[in-house]
Amino acid sequence: MKYGVISRTLHALGARDPARERLRTMLAVTTGILLSVLWGHGVIHVLHADSGLLAMSMFLSLMSGLFVKDSTAPARILTTGLLIPTLVLVPLLATALHSQRYLLLAVFVIISGTAVWARRFGARATAVGTLTFFAYFFTLFMHPTPKELPAFCLIAAGAAGTQFLMKLLMWLGRHPERELGVLLRELRVATAAAMDSASSPAHERALAHRLERVDTMWRAITGWQRKFRTETFTNWDADTLALCVMDACVHTEEACRQLALRHGDGHDPFGPDDPQRDLRSAHGAGTGHHAEALGHVLATLDERTSGPGLDRARRWARSVIHEVEAQDGSSTEPGDLLDFRLAECVLAHARLKEMELRSRHRGRGKSGPDASPTSAGTPVEGSSSSPGTTPRTPRHLTRPRWTPWREWTPTSRLAIQAMTATSIASVVGEAISATRWYWAVLTAFVVFLSTTTRSGILTRAYRRLMGTVLGLLAGVVLTYLAHGVDGVLLAICLVSIMGMIYFTPLNYAYAAFFITTTLVALYDVLGVLHGHLLEVRLEETVAGCVCGVLCAYLLLSTTSRPELVATVDAYVDAVDALLRDGADVAASPGESGVLLGRVHAVEASQAEIDQTISAMSTAFLIIGHERVDSARSLMVYSSRSSVRFAQVLMSAATDPAEAAGLVRHQDLIRDAVSGAREAAALARRQIDHPTAAGPDSTPTTTTTTTTTTSSTPPAVEPSPDVGDPTVRAALIALARLTWVMHRLAEVLEPSEDRRDARARIHVL
Repeated sequence: MKYGVISRTLHALGARDPARERLRTMLAVTTGILLSVLWGHGVIHVLHADSGLLAMSMFLSLMSGLFVKDSTAPARILTTGLLIPTLVLVPLLATALHSQRYLLLAVFVIISGTAVWARRFGARATAVGTLTFFAYFFTLFMHPTPKELPAFCLIAAGAAGTQFLMKLLMWLGRHPERELGVLLRELRVATAAAMDSASSPAHERALAHRLERVDTMWRAITGWQRKFRTETFTNWDADTLALCVMDACVHTEEACRQLALRHGDGHDPFGPDDPQRDLRSAHGAGTGHHAEALGHVLATLDERTSGPGLDRARRWARSVIHEVEAQDGSSTEPGDLLDFRLAECVLAHARLKEMELRSRHRGRGKSGPDASPTSAGTPVEGSSSSPGTTPRTPRHLTRPRWTPWREWTPTSRLAIQAMTATSIASVVGEAISATRWYWAVLTAFVVFLSTTTRSGILTRAYRRLMGTVLGLLAGVVLTYLAHGVDGVLLAICLVSIMGMIYFTPLNYAYAAFFITTTLVALYDVLGVLHGHLLEVRLEETVAGCVCGVLCAYLLLSTTSRPELVATVDAYVDAVDALLRDGADVAASPGESGVLLGRVHAVEASQAEIDQTISAMSTAFLIIGHERVDSARSLMVYSSRSSVRFAQVLMSAATDPAEAAGLVRHQDLIRDAVSGAREAAALARRQIDHPTAAGPDSTPTTTTTTTTTTSSTPPAVEPSPDVGDPTVRAALIALARLTWVMHRLAEVLEPSEDRRDARARIHVL
């Protein structure tokens, strides 16, 4: 499929924004901001208030839209509604304390710590606490008089009120069936892009990235199923849709693997030391162009393909699969194997096109937690991503005891650190500039948001500083070009706000970049922009970042490693549970339903690892990111291998002949599973022990580790006597998983460099 530059750009953004969720949020929040500014302008005009309150109406509305992150639309509406009285009561409190400066500042510091501590109670408490800080913050530096207070409160309430209105309209006007349709189209686009990379040597390096886009769309569809009832908006049930999407994604990867090996250079982009490489290279080398097969795949993925064209692709795929399955698995010709993988991909995506979307407005009330849970949206009991709450142990009346600070919850420690950081930042900021000290305080507070580790605070501080520097440069250039043209400057502010809303979920540096650009343009409109002001902005930001990072590392500081280890342990648990249940399913194929929940648990754990590593990225830049990048890549490969194993078993369970083959070879599969689980256990031991020795100890390596340091680690080889293609596919998936777990154990071996060990201990 050929796309123009604009279409390719939209598809690339769509892969990072499944179902256009961020785009809709951006439009809604921006509309709320414009309504808030209009409301503020009307209040200022009627009550003859200071025009500077317009800036407050813009920023409070922006924050009311961004910081509300509840999981369901009704919950977001309720949280935004709670912000309205919050933004009225807090300015009244701050104004009442205005005459007592020290008490005023003490309450400010307490609010900053409370806002961080309240995160333990969930998204609603986080939003209310954060907006309480900002409401107090704006009141503190704007100093509204009792006469100006009514206008101040009306504008603050209007800022949250307009966002409440927009969230209500978004909920009432939402069409879940359209969102699912967009997700399925983007899945086909991502698949076509991956096929293009796999079939062209020039694009081979982009293959891994494009396969990640396919995985992203898969997780997005799973997320859609958690929010909405599949039966309400489609003619399928939840399990049918989940299984078909999994089949499409897994067959896409297998087809891309075979296409990449078709180049004949023996290079496997999925693992250079994969023990199955030679076998697959022999099948993939010298197979010609396979133009017809690729043509049928692209025709299936193309939205414009007519019914007859789709039928031709199906007939071709069925004939290829029938011919290959009629042969002995060990005698499959190289060209047949590639066509077989492409034919599987055709049938999987053609099957997805058979689903019908339907609109039922009554179904909107069944979204979120009120919907009946389905197996596609609810992980199995005991999985790492299970949303259920842990039962609370009964409390007994006992004598209070002192808890060592190292055993405090992360939010409790962060609250003390945040209060200390904001206190120091207020002093340092006022020493830099008596009128702009709040920039330092604001920075010291925001670096503690959305993170629970000291390396996460370091990363947020780095991104805040980097975004501010780049935003100052961009703002200076843009205001120089548009100086004196207020319409263009206001347009720059609007575009920057939209960019901040859209890109901030990807990286916090975007937030700092766009908000700084907005401020520079706004100050130029107000006629107060000058070089000293920009210098103060940078100095205050540096001061706030330094205060936050120092407090995070010097006050009640604990290493971030336990959180990283816990995340990786949860991932290994999910993989191990899938393997354990997979061995049971091989013996009783009728019980394959449990594997779908295990697959979702593995995918959710993989996403959690990616998020955790991203939140600590600056620390890894300091101590070296090569090992972390290698481990993450291996885990992605492990996820695909384990999911492939589960997909083979679930697919075989629907066919009596294939199910019988699994039962006949259940001992062979169970042995292969045992080997994979042992390799996973070896990787876990490397994870659970420190990857870098402490400063007062010498690095140690367990005896088990020394057996896996060879360039070609042991792996489970599928028996050549197994002619059953289903069993052979399951064994190959297990062999890949075993290989990658051995490689992961090698990557996680303790460092032999004592200086490197100290750096890891102190930075992470």
